[in-house]
Amino acid sequence: MKMVYVAVGIGGVVGAIARFLLDSLISRTVLPPSSGILIVNLLGCFIIGFFLALKHSRFSAIFRIGFVTGFIGSFTTFSSFSLKALELFMKWGIRTSLLYITLTIIGGFCFVHLGQSVALVVEEG
Repeated sequence: MKMVYVAVGIGGVVGAIARFLLDSLISRTVLPPSSGILIVNLLGCFIIGFFLALKHSRFSAIFRIGFVTGFIGSFTTFSSFSLKALELFMKWGIRTSLLYITLTIIGGFCFVHLGQSVALVVEEG
């Protein structure tokens, strides 16, 4: 088995557990509901930005892929979304970036609604 798959898998498991634990911990505070997910998403954005700005020679390629794709990817997909929006902005400009952001958010809402609607039809038989 290729080590990159193992690295992504291990990173994914650890990231998902970290997300669950941090969200659970924050949810037990006096902060408003959904604060845990918001904090996880913002923290993930900071971590992915920080890590990708470091010199790549500090870490092996397998570690970088396992950490960014596995750990951060399962910790928060929002950080990946934000990174892609920034990359599009830097390469293609504000219009392309805003189009991506708009289509992702509105498309996400629409597809969640579509998924729920299909599930209701399936449930009703």
